[in-house]
Amino acid sequence: MPTAAKEQAVAELTERMSRMQMMLVADYRGLTVSELAELRKAVRDKGGEVIVAKNTLTRLAVRNSGHEAVEQFLEGPTLLTFSYDDIPGVAKAVDDYFKAAKKDIKVKGGILGTSVIQGKDLEQIAKMPTRTDSLAKILGGVQAPASRIVGALSGVMRNIAYILNAYAEKEGGASA
Repeated sequence: MPTAAKEQAVAELTERMSRMQMMLVADYRGLTVSELAELRKAVRDKGGEVIVAKNTLTRLAVRNSGHEAVEQFLEGPTLLTFSYDDIPGVAKAVDDYFKAAKKDIKVKGGILGTSVIQGKDLEQIAKMPTRTDSLAKILGGVQAPASRIVGALSGVMRNIAYILNAYAEKEGGASA
């Protein structure tokens, strides 16, 4: 019979999985506690979360959340990384950290949206533009036509002002 603590852990994992946009499963053997804390901070700075979870509890949570495909990666010590907002930012933080650690730490796989991804896909995801970059490009694309319209309208208004001024000078000069 499961204990209340285990039921709570499964409920928390299920909740995380229901709101995540990406989840990575990695083997964290070889990381010290301080190195794990550094990884957690790097991921947290990008709006993600890193947790160490028992495979049996994680299996229950993936079944509860409908992500059964992730079960294939739940072998050995398991580190779960969740991205709730900035998928490329979290992927880059994990990828950069694992490369810098120079240890044999690998992402086994995970889930991106509803698609299963393999560990080798992490680098490609990390190269995608971040949410901030994408928003900046969209804003620039929206802003550019508006700037051109404003420029065109101000040119028309300037020309009208010149015409009216010339007409006023002509009328003023003719009556004098």
